[in-house]
Amino acid sequence: MGSYGAERTIPLAPTQAGRLTSVSVTSGQYVHQGDVLATFEDRLLLEMEAQAQGEVDAARAEMNQAAATYKRSRGLDTIGGLSSGTVEERAYSWHLAQAKYRSALAALTQAQIQVAESRIRAPEDGWIMSVTGVPGSLVGAGSEIIRLSAGASEVHFKVPSSSSWSAGDRAEVDLPGQDGQPVQAAIREIGAVDGTSQMRDVKLELDHPLPVAVNSLVMVVLAAHDVSHAVRVPLTAVDSADQMHAHLWGLTDGQAPHLVLRRVRIVGLRGADALVEGLTDGEWIVTNTDGSFQQGQAVLVAGQAGER
Repeated sequence: MGSYGAERTIPLAPTQAGRLTSVSVTSGQYVHQGDVLATFEDRLLLEMEAQAQGEVDAARAEMNQAAATYKRSRGLDTIGGLSSGTVEERAYSWHLAQAKYRSALAALTQAQIQVAESRIRAPEDGWIMSVTGVPGSLVGAGSEIIRLSAGASEVHFKVPSSSSWSAGDRAEVDLPGQDGQPVQAAIREIGAVDGTSQMRDVKLELDHPLPVAVNSLVMVVLAAHDVSHAVRVPLTAVDSADQMHAHLWGLTDGQAPHLVLRRVRIVGLRGADALVEGLTDGEWIVTNTDGSFQQGQAVLVAGQAGER
C-alpha cells in the first residue's frame, strides 16, 4: 500500500495580519490556479483604495489643467504678453503636477495590492491538503491557513532494506477495491535505510494523476526483476538482515519440526506479499516473525495458513 500525493506542498498564508472572513475550500478538494481559497476583512482596505482613486482623479485633473495653462503661455513671453518668469512658473507647476499624479498612482497601486492580498488564491493547480484557518479568527501575517499539494503526481511507500529495486524501475498503481486500468509509474527516488525499521522510503512518479484526493491509500505493484524462481510470501514473514538480504523463519520436515533461518532476496511486491528468492515451492515458513525465535528451536504446529 502507498499514499497518493504530489511533488511538493505549498503553505498559504496572508502577507498582512487581519480577520479571516471565509474559507471556500475543504481538505481533498482540487483547485485551479487563481481560484479564491479564502478571504480576509477588506472594508478598510476598500475605503483606502477608493480614497487613493479619488486622489488619482484629482491629481490627473490638476496635471491636465497645468499642462493646458502652460501650453497657452508658451511663446507669449516673446511678444510681451507674459513675462518669462510667469511662463517658467507655469512650466514648473505643470512638472510638479505630473510628479503629484505619479505619486497618487503609486499610492493607488499599493492600495490595490493590499486589497488583492486580502484574498488567498491558489498559486497553481493542485489538491488542498489541509485547512487550519477558522473564519472569524484573527490571523497573523505569515501564519499558515491552507496547505496546497501541487506538481507531478506521486506515491510514497516503504520497502524492506534488502529490496533490489532502483530508480527508473516500473510499477503499477491502482485504487483499492475498484476495477479499472492501473496507472503506470516509475520509481523516482529511493531513500536511505531507516536504522530502526530497516525500511526505505520510495517515491513513485505517475504517468498521469489518479481521480482521488491527496493522502488517499493506493495499491502498488512493483515490476519484479526476475521472478522465475521467486516464491510469494506474506510481508509479515520477512525480516531484514542487512543491506543486501532479508531472512525469514522456515520449518524442517518431519514429525518434530524445528525453526531454521532462511536467507532470501526480495525481488517483487504483490500487495501485502513479497516475491522472494531462496525458498522452494511447498516449503513451510512462519508467517509472523518474533524476536524471541532461535535457530533450531522446536515448535508445535497448531495450524497452517496454506501452502506456499
